Amino acid sequence: MKTTIKQLGNLTGLVGVALMSLACGAASTTAITPVSGPLAGELVDANGKPAPVWVTQPSKYKMDDGKKALCGEGSAGGTRSISMAQTAAAGRARTSLARNLDTKVSAILKDYQATTTGGEAFGKAANDEQHIQDASKQVTQTTLTGTEVNETWVSSSGTLHTLVCMDLDKFKGAVSGMEQLNEGMRKAIVQRAEKAFDEIEQLDPKP
Repeated sequence: MKTTIKQLGNLTGLVGVALMSLACGAASTTAITPVSGPLAGELVDANGKPAPVWVTQPSKYKMDDGKKALCGEGSAGGTRSISMAQTAAAGRARTSLARNLDTKVSAILKDYQATTTGGEAFGKAANDEQHIQDASKQVTQTTLTGTEVNETWVSSSGTLHTLVCMDLDKFKGAVSGMEQLNEGMRKAIVQRAEKAFDEIEQLDPKP
């Protein structure tokens, strides 16, 4: 965890959530900092150091051990309570992660259905879009359990940014243990997960 209690003490009531997609090279470790406009003070810390790139592009984040991961970023400001800001920012980060994960799992299941003869091995209910959505939500809720905060950062205006990630291996392990899904579905998700995690980076704007 890279944020100190002293830094968190800078939380003030000036700015709420700061979200913006900025073009940035994959090798860069800091976000591009606006010199003017509403985000001028949002992407630097109290010492004038630029924000880490994950603040605006969470999919660029790389785990220390090099493992692939899917991440979500959330932020909170407008409060003098450190605990409230931490809870709110982490909750928003997990919500962002859940949306990304649900989208990827739904795409995997649709692909699996399309490649299964007549959809029979997927189960009759799979012909219904609702079944795919329900299965995707089950996977998302199960795999998100136990996710932890990976990084935190505080802007000069006092907005706390939080990053929550799920690494690929833990995701595969959680899905493999979901007995409520049939074996074919579990295998389909695990086998396609690595490609799905890779594709997240392609969603970022290019320089």
